[in-house]
Amino acid sequence: MDDPRRRLARTLGAGLVALLAGTLLASGIAPAAADPIVPPGASDAVTALAQANARAADATEASLDAAEQLRVRRGEADRTRREARDAREPADDARAERDVAFVDVDQISRAAYQGGQLDPLAALLGSESPQAYLERTTLLDTISTENQRYVQRFLDATAAAETAERDADARARDADRSAADAQRTADDAERRQDEADREVAAAEEALADADPATLAALRRGGTTKFPTNIPGSGIAIEALRVALTQQGKPYLWGATGPSTYDCSGLVQWAYRQVGVGLPRVSRQQALVGIPVSMQDARPGDLLFFNDPVTHVGFYVGDNKFLEAPQSGDVVKVSEVRSSLTGVRRILL
Repeated sequence: MDDPRRRLARTLGAGLVALLAGTLLASGIAPAAADPIVPPGASDAVTALAQANARAADATEASLDAAEQLRVRRGEADRTRREARDAREPADDARAERDVAFVDVDQISRAAYQGGQLDPLAALLGSESPQAYLERTTLLDTISTENQRYVQRFLDATAAAETAERDADARARDADRSAADAQRTADDAERRQDEADREVAAAEEALADADPATLAALRRGGTTKFPTNIPGSGIAIEALRVALTQQGKPYLWGATGPSTYDCSGLVQWAYRQVGVGLPRVSRQQALVGIPVSMQDARPGDLLFFNDPVTHVGFYVGDNKFLEAPQSGDVVKVSEVRSSLTGVRRILL
């Protein structure tokens, strides 16, 4: 019997990503900067460091999203090219059938001409369409039933060839558009990667220059000793328990574990441990599962922050959530922040 977790993994994997035709990248909308994670009463130095972190995290998220979209777009282009090639085969077969039928019709028309009747082939070739030809001549009334069958075969084959040719041409145009979309996405992915590299470099420089007191203030708040034995059952609770075992491990832009994490990397890693594949980026993870209100949130639900989404974590109850917050900090349980924009629940 098929494991329900594997079914869910298939549902939430690459196929989910194929539903993102309306994502920010596809629409060309650039993401807004994430709200920096600033401890209450933080100094200007801590605030500036948090802002640098937020810009780097946001740029990294956008870069990863662009890379994933590039993979999807290229896949779409390859699939559409194959469809265009495949469409040529029935078009070629239809034309071959038309050409064979034409030989029979030609013979019929010659016989009709020699008998002093209207030259139906001339009428046929001079008509805008096979149907127009039928409307212009009385061929089917002047030839035998057997010959009528040959003529009708030619008409049907001609119509089929025209339809198949139009389909093949349309698919070829779609393939060209898909290839162009993939190239634009590739250009955007390269630009996003350059932006991320610059923002991360600036944030790393700011972290390196920060004094110990500033770094300690940046990490202030939250706990790395939250209990891992969360009661309950279901895939979300299992993923949360696994994620809680990573408390205290450092944040790193773009990391997916097992020694360092960014926010969406922690969520993806935890679900992978329980047999479920999730998208890589938080704004894609925000499309998984079903939406619930914060007042109905329960442990294991995913919390999303900022608009567009740039941060994600696991709800643990009592208005707290597990997160990989920002560089210079570690995986920990924190108070839910006011920048919360959505809650999603993953069910089997």
